[in-house]
Amino acid sequence: MTGLAIAQNHKVNDAQAAKFEKYYNDGRPDSIYTLLSEAGKAKVPLAGVSSALVQLKGALGKLVSQEYYKPIPNGGDSYIAVFEKSGPVLYLSFNKENKLTGFFTNVDERPAPGSVTIKTADAELKGTLTVPDGAGKVPVVLIIAGSGPTDRNGNTMSLDMKPNTYLMMADAFKTAHIATLRYDKRMIGQSTATKDQSQTTFEDMINDAVACIKFLKADDHFSKIIIAGHSEGSLIGMIACQRERVDGFISLAGAGFPVDDILKRQIKANTPLSYNKAAPIIDSIKAGQKIQQKLDPGFENLFGTSLQTYMHSLFQYKPAVEIAKLTVPTLIVQGSTDIQVGLQDAFSLNTAKRDAKVQIIDGMSHILKAGAADRQQNAATYFKSDLPLHPELMPTLVSFIRSIK
Repeated sequence: MTGLAIAQNHKVNDAQAAKFEKYYNDGRPDSIYTLLSEAGKAKVPLAGVSSALVQLKGALGKLVSQEYYKPIPNGGDSYIAVFEKSGPVLYLSFNKENKLTGFFTNVDERPAPGSVTIKTADAELKGTLTVPDGAGKVPVVLIIAGSGPTDRNGNTMSLDMKPNTYLMMADAFKTAHIATLRYDKRMIGQSTATKDQSQTTFEDMINDAVACIKFLKADDHFSKIIIAGHSEGSLIGMIACQRERVDGFISLAGAGFPVDDILKRQIKANTPLSYNKAAPIIDSIKAGQKIQQKLDPGFENLFGTSLQTYMHSLFQYKPAVEIAKLTVPTLIVQGSTDIQVGLQDAFSLNTAKRDAKVQIIDGMSHILKAGAADRQQNAATYFKSDLPLHPELMPTLVSFIRSIK
């Protein structure tokens, strides 16, 4: 088929996809049925089309747009239609005779705007580079996620925790004409690694952050590079800054004491009856001794066999020692109602680095949003996707970044 014929066929199917969108939104299953190929009609009767439309509209609402996706075998074309409610998209397939062969919902497989891939020696990191509109160089912030299976948006999908903290930060930075790079940690979200979890160390996370800094340095769109590490990401960022020169560092709810000490403190505060069992396990892992005995169900996610190599390497670092080594402008941000990291952590970091700026934000929780002093109410906010960032957070961060010369 010639290029002209392909373009003409594509154009006809464009019109067919537009008809599908209109018929769907108008509630006309009979009209959609007329778009189907004979094979399609044989598979799905009119009643089936009608039932499908009712279910889709009830769950996802109307279609707001549709666009060409890619060619399919035997000369056909596929399209993606987007619903008014977030979630899956609708895939439409048309054959070379311009007849609808099928439609189904699935996740949107198109690369998101700003999608980037950063390759390391043993990992492939998927991230999102958000750059403000307009010409000229801009500052860029590398956002490093906290502990656990936290993705580039600040969510832990396995626990249904979707605060969207890093996504909200990226949007706010863009409004302030500051770019951001946020990424899925190795083996989280879309990122992969050749090492399995049992072989992964804290040093791997540091190396990944260094690779991201080098990625940003290779792009001449950025006037300065600032690292913003959240929670465990603060310690990762401190060390990455030492290995690859940047222009500034921000600790967001970062630990000021060794993580093994903080774990003990958290367990003692949250489940005091478990402390006497947990403390010896933590000490053994720090010393490099493998824990072979059967763990209590509540400890498996913290000290399971596959995590012990990582935890052992993490326990060797002291945040106060690492932050003292930094020679770049540093900002320490801590919320007063953080139920995971306390004010004493911020003060410990500041004691180690006296020239750092410290900002205590009253009423800010560990996820950088407004949080109650009550522990249970505070924890409940971790599951609220629409809760905005604390109003004092972004002005504090933007002001610091702009002050860096």
